[in-house]
Amino acid sequence: MSNPTENEPPGSGIPQIEDDLDPGMTTTFFSSPHRHTQLRRVMLRVTAGPDRGAQIQVSRPKITVGRSAVNDLVLTDTSVSGTHLQITLGDKRGVLLRDLDSTNGTTVGGLRVREAYIEPGTTISVGKTDVLFLSADEVEIPLSGHDHFGALWGASSTMREVFAILEKVAPTDMSVMIGGETGTGKELVARALHDESKRAEGPFVVLDCGSLPRELAEAAILGHKKGSFTGAISDRPGAFEEADGGTLFLDEVGELPIDLQPKLLRVLDRREVQRIGESNVRKVDVRVVAATHRDLRQMVGAGQFREDLYFRLTVMNVELPPLRERGEDILLLASKFLEDFARIHGRAPQLNEEAKQVLLHEAWPGNVRQLKNTIERAAHLSRNAIIEPADLHLGRREGRPVAKRESGEGEGGGGGGLSEELYAMPFKEAKQHVVDEFERAYFARLLAKTDNNLSRASAEAGITRYYLRELLKRLGMHKSSKKSDD
Repeated sequence: MSNPTENEPPGSGIPQIEDDLDPGMTTTFFSSPHRHTQLRRVMLRVTAGPDRGAQIQVSRPKITVGRSAVNDLVLTDTSVSGTHLQITLGDKRGVLLRDLDSTNGTTVGGLRVREAYIEPGTTISVGKTDVLFLSADEVEIPLSGHDHFGALWGASSTMREVFAILEKVAPTDMSVMIGGETGTGKELVARALHDESKRAEGPFVVLDCGSLPRELAEAAILGHKKGSFTGAISDRPGAFEEADGGTLFLDEVGELPIDLQPKLLRVLDRREVQRIGESNVRKVDVRVVAATHRDLRQMVGAGQFREDLYFRLTVMNVELPPLRERGEDILLLASKFLEDFARIHGRAPQLNEEAKQVLLHEAWPGNVRQLKNTIERAAHLSRNAIIEPADLHLGRREGRPVAKRESGEGEGGGGGGLSEELYAMPFKEAKQHVVDEFERAYFARLLAKTDNNLSRASAEAGITRYYLRELLKRLGMHKSSKKSDD
């Protein structure tokens, strides 16, 4: 399938998706030229199919449609998948429709799409059902008057919107699900919710579901009696007992094995635990805050996460934006990290203007955690209390010299076939240039070999597709990088 906007000339006002998906499987479709107005609340109306006449108004960043009860628009059409598609609002390029690997696909205007930017008035076809995407009245989104909530900082409207929600939720005992990519600060949110609640004097217990060994997971949650299994050398309370009177943070709850989820649900419903090896139950008074980087609604549709547990944990859902979507917060966060560094080490190096520009143009796949590590490393490596671009170690930038072979340098000359420009640079910066050039040459040959298919290329390189894509962006070899340079 060809992309109908593929040959659109620059400046036509019609943006295109440039991502790691096969362009032949991606369609960008518009009912009218793109506008930059961000819809905050929309209406979906079923115009054909078994559920004809059904409609919903939704005010959330991500909306899903499918047969599972976890979706915003629930359909009874048996040819529709559990979680069939997702509509994302607030994307800078428009409203993004994404098919969630459904069995029978999603079509717009008669074309099957994997991803598409859509406008109000677009009809989306799934199975035997047609859904009309309509705009509704715009909603005034309240913003917090503060630039932080606990240890979470941000002056952008995106983060202040999150802070406004957290300020309302914190004093309650409401269960909260925190979503977002790795490194966005989900544990900081959980800690701040605890500190701002009436349970602040109680314990704050973290249970990392992603790192629990399968054979110990149940004991970690429920506790155990001495001798109840091999290695149980003493009585031990589980995470719920330890958090009694306080808050239990279930980190990466999406990694919890499916066979353990009913036991977690039972504790949440009954507010009591039964240790392994015991017959008596113990009452617990715990607020539960959970977090995940996974799409739990899609996992429910795929049968990988219990629907009833999903509803029990997501009384309130808070989604943390990735750092790349809150660019105005980057320098604020960098400044805060330097202040923290100064309190510990007694000195406060400063970013020069070139280093600030480098930070602002970085993709930050590791989000706030990556930024913090970058600033701390640069503060240690900086000279004369000034952080320069080379101290950041963020890879190739335009305008820097590159490594190249010099035919006049022999093996015995100690030159190693490198450009003279490199020898005039500090070692760490010169080394980074050489590494960048190797990566560019390696990936250029790899992509040519795999016909620019990132899935095949990442498999051959032994890295994830996501990591490969981010490397290509950093090196200026990804389509989106080239477009932004034009």
